[in-house]
Amino acid sequence: MTLTEAGRYYLGAVCPSNILADKANKVLQTEPLDLAAARKATAALRDGYRTTIEGLSDPAAKWPGSVKTDVATLADNMYVELSSAANVASQTTEANLISAWNAWESSPSAVAQKIRVKLNLPSDTSGSCPAK
Repeated sequence: MTLTEAGRYYLGAVCPSNILADKANKVLQTEPLDLAAARKATAALRDGYRTTIEGLSDPAAKWPGSVKTDVATLADNMYVELSSAANVASQTTEANLISAWNAWESSPSAVAQKIRVKLNLPSDTSGSCPAK
């Protein structure tokens, strides 16, 4: 896979979950909180993270040597995000959902930016992912 192909593949793998994260953030910050919408948005995000992890970890994706280890690290780190999203989505009361959201453990994002630099991609995770 060339660097250009890897860049396209990378954005194809991460942009859907980036977009879902933006949507979940908006739903969770809307007042009053709509519990059903928040659970739906974080469940979609949980599933999006799983899809991203699977895409980044796909053995058929022959990542260039310059990013191969970084991509594997990012995929491993994203399990933290998947677990946090699953925790929030499973909450059945507004108080518990807000508590779970506030306790969300984020994985380090530095490796994602490292990959973007190596693949000559923009650092802006929202701007480089067209909303669908």
